[in-house]
Amino acid sequence: MIGASRTSLAALREAVNARFDSADAAGLAADGQSILSFAALLGRERTLRQTLADPAMDAGAKRSLLQRLLEGRVGPGAFDLIAETAGQRWSNDGDMIDAMDEAGASLLLMSAEKDGRLDRVEEEVFRFGRIIDSNPDLQMALTNPAVDEQSKAAIVSQLLDGKADPLTVSLLQTATTELHGRPVQVAVANMSALAAQRRGRVVAEVRTAIPLSDEQTGRLTAALGRIHHRDVQLNVTVDPSIVGGLEIRVGDEVIDGTLSTRIEAARRRLTH
Repeated sequence: MIGASRTSLAALREAVNARFDSADAAGLAADGQSILSFAALLGRERTLRQTLADPAMDAGAKRSLLQRLLEGRVGPGAFDLIAETAGQRWSNDGDMIDAMDEAGASLLLMSAEKDGRLDRVEEEVFRFGRIIDSNPDLQMALTNPAVDEQSKAAIVSQLLDGKADPLTVSLLQTATTELHGRPVQVAVANMSALAAQRRGRVVAEVRTAIPLSDEQTGRLTAALGRIHHRDVQLNVTVDPSIVGGLEIRVGDEVIDGTLSTRIEAARRRLTH
C-alpha cells in the first residue's frame, strides 16, 4: 500500500490492537469472523465497496449506511472496526478490502493468543504455506477462478481435517478464497507473516536458485535478526530462474542480489 492507504492502515492497526485488552478470546474471534465475512461481501458487491471507499462521502454518512446494513448482524466491536475502516481514506477500494481482511485475521490471531494457541496456529499456517509452495497442482486448484469459494474452502478443510486447529483452518480458508488477484502462495505467505508478527517475529521471504544448507540458513537468519533487532522467520522459495544469488524481502524492503537482475542491468547498460 502507498500514500493515503498506508496511513489509514496504520490507524486501523492501532484500533485493532486496542481491542486485545478489552475483549475475551470468544469476543475477538466472533468480531474477526464478522469482519472477514463483511470483507468477503464487499469483494462481491462492487457498488457497495466503491461507495464505502469514496473519499467524497463523509465518515458519518458511511457509518449511517453501515448501521442500516449491519444492525443486529454483527457485534458492536466488529461494527466499530468496520466503520473505522470505511471512515479512513484509501487509495483504492481494493486497499480497503485488504485492510479489512487483515483486521479480521488479526482479531482471530489475537483470540488464539488469549487462549494460548498462537504458537500452534502460526506453525500450522507456516507449514501449509510450504505445502502450497511445493505443490503446483494445489496452487492451480486454489487459484483457478473457475473453482468456486465453497470448493476451495472444502479443499483446505479436507487437507487439514483433524490435523490443525479450527482457527488455523478458518484463517487459511479466508486466505485461499479471498485472493483479490494474488497468487494463492502469496496470500498464504501474507497470512503466515501476520501470524509471525503477532508472535513478535518478522518474516523474510527469500528466493534462491538452489536450496540453502542449514548452515547458510542459520547465518542468514542471524544476520537479518541483527539488522531488524527481532527474531526472523525465513520463508525460502527455490526459483531456478534467478540463476544465482538471493532476493530477500522483509515487508516493503527488498534486497536483490540475484544474478538474473545483475545480468539484466548489465544488458541495459550495454544497449544504452
